[in-house]
Amino acid sequence: MNWESLKAQPETVREKVKEVSVDMWSGFTAVSKELFPNAKIIYDRFHVMAIINDELNKLRKLMGVHEKGLPHLLWKNKEDLKDEQKQQLEVILKEHSCLGIVWEIKERRN
Repeated sequence: MNWESLKAQPETVREKVKEVSVDMWSGFTAVSKELFPNAKIIYDRFHVMAIINDELNKLRKLMGVHEKGLPHLLWKNKEDLKDEQKQQLEVILKEHSCLGIVWEIKERRN
């Protein structure tokens, strides 16, 4: 459905919409607020996680943490890691507590 067809819906119908899921482009947020004034705007998980992973990687570089394969370990979900990878990641995150804190926040968002 495009924006014009949504706008063509009666305002009484659009006012009943409770939630709208969009990516993080400001244009989608603005149009969603206009079309669905009572709806809660929810950013889609893919884009939220992409930003969190980017920031996690920036922090890793800023801290000078360059262990081989670490970016891959940080980006994967904990449950998708093999036991050896979990152990490797645990050691690194204990050494670099700030990185560990941000990684834990990322995991809670998954």
